[in-house]
Amino acid sequence: MVHESKIGEKGLGAGLAEAVHRRGVLPRVAKLLAAARARGVPIFYINVENKPGFPRPRARIFDVASRRGPVLVEGTWGAETHAAVKPEPADFVMRRTCSMDGSHGSGLYAILAQLRREQLLVMGISTTLAVEGMVRASLNRGYEMFVVEDCCAGLPQEWHDWSIQNTLPLLATITRADDVEQVLAR
Repeated sequence: MVHESKIGEKGLGAGLAEAVHRRGVLPRVAKLLAAARARGVPIFYINVENKPGFPRPRARIFDVASRRGPVLVEGTWGAETHAAVKPEPADFVMRRTCSMDGSHGSGLYAILAQLRREQLLVMGISTTLAVEGMVRASLNRGYEMFVVEDCCAGLPQEWHDWSIQNTLPLLATITRADDVEQVLAR
């Protein structure tokens, strides 16, 4: 999640931070994580951690993201998980450097196979890139997918809305944090 200290700055990170703040994503994610942990549900963090000088694929998104210099560099504050939703020792923390979705190159599917999991609940930013990419890749591998809409954010808001209303319902069950918490409480 993008840190709220970026709000008011220029650039993609600032816009995403504002969207996360405006939508109230962090408090909902924190509450949902606590409920999932209480039920013994495995928690996965798949964070972007860039390496300075590492070649990126030729795509406009990487050009736009790097205009203000290196971002989300491994070992720096910018690549850390926000303190409001920080991992706990039992959580799985995975890193990605070369993909738009968290499944590619992270080792996620090997761990899910060991845990014998068949359903994934996805939340995060950006809805139209990371979340959609994760849903598509996981669905291709046979996982039943759920997207927690109010625990996601993207830019612009219209793209998030389009994805949630049109694209993602074809691939996943769209749900909300309160509904997931009710299921976990049973």
